[in-house]
Amino acid sequence: MTEIAGILAAAEERYRLLLAEAEALLRNFDTATPEDFDEMMTRRQTLVDEIQKIDGQLAGVQGEKGTSCADHADPLGRFRRLQEEATRQIIEIDALVIALARERLGRLQENMGALVRGKTALHGYERSGRERRHGFNDTV
Repeated sequence: MTEIAGILAAAEERYRLLLAEAEALLRNFDTATPEDFDEMMTRRQTLVDEIQKIDGQLAGVQGEKGTSCADHADPLGRFRRLQEEATRQIIEIDALVIALARERLGRLQENMGALVRGKTALHGYERSGRERRHGFNDTV
């Protein structure tokens, strides 16, 4: 296996793992704990960092003297197509996750608003009840 083939294989694997992480995030969105989300995001960031490192290696190998683009055009073209498709799928999945997160946030904000209104009403009833008792006791 040539050096560029090894680099491309490593990059393809990282893209597959990154796509799998995006799918896992969507699949487990409703059941994941905050710690699970943190772990998933850490793994994803690690994969992105590895991909960026591999991109640098790929650029270095392509830029070496004596390495013609024609030597690696087909494997590189196949990789670029895989890269484009994986990136598109990850973006689509992330858009769904963002939509779910916004929906959840909206529900939480509504619930918090209801709690605040309920607390305000409760305090209002408690104050008005004390005032009445005091007034009632004074007249008795």
